[in-house]
Amino acid sequence: MKSDKLKSKSLDEMIDMHIGVEGTEKRNAFEEELRLDILGHTIKK
Repeated sequence: MKSDKLKSKSLDEMIDMHIGVEGTEKRNAFEEELRLDILGHTIKK
């Protein structure tokens, strides 16, 4: 019988896989954009 368990990953692992590890240019750009987006939503409230 084959076991089809789902493998779970943390949010940090998913970001590392799809955007890059901390310190890379792509990751830094992503985090900066995220900070600006959060700041913008905070100011709107």
